[in-house]
Amino acid sequence: MTDNIFVDRFKKMTNEELEAISFNEKVYTNEARLTALDILKSRGLNTDAINKTHSVLTAKSIAEKNIIINDTPNVSAGTRSKLKALPELYSKSLILAISILFSPLFGSVLLIYNFKDSKLKKARNHVILFIIGYIFIVVLISLFSLNSNFALIINVIGAFILTEYFWNTYLGKSIEYKKRNWAKPVLIILAITIPLTYFVLKSGGAL
Repeated sequence: MTDNIFVDRFKKMTNEELEAISFNEKVYTNEARLTALDILKSRGLNTDAINKTHSVLTAKSIAEKNIIINDTPNVSAGTRSKLKALPELYSKSLILAISILFSPLFGSVLLIYNFKDSKLKKARNHVILFIIGYIFIVVLISLFSLNSNFALIINVIGAFILTEYFWNTYLGKSIEYKKRNWAKPVLIILAITIPLTYFVLKSGGAL
């Protein structure tokens, strides 16, 4: 039961008086109305109207407390973070799969979006440096005409660097998040890679 200045006074009231308080939002505060409803429910009154109003006021009370906690500097960072909505990120498995199947360049872009939304500027800059290094290695492979299997190995290594190093280091292994929709980035990647592959094969005489 809600513990506030209304409890002792409301306990002495009849059910009819408490119901009058509970449903009179123009006169009584939400705290007073919720206290009256708590007492009614403790007396075994659980009508649909009482339960519905109680649920609405309880939700409002929780929301108001969360706002107060988030705006109070003395509240610990851990408590504040639990009250915030989960971040929406491209999943670790999606970044890994795209990096292996297509290129770590695409996986890097998705990871940079995650870092940008999480306001991790340093992490984002480190991934950009990784992209530059990866492009340099790809150019070397192209110049020396190395085995295509070597390129695949580079992709796999790059994919695990993105997910097992950058993700784990800056986002954490056990971060809780909502998975961002994967369809849009995959369609964009296909729109880039399919025509590019076609032109490369055609220019090389394979088509």
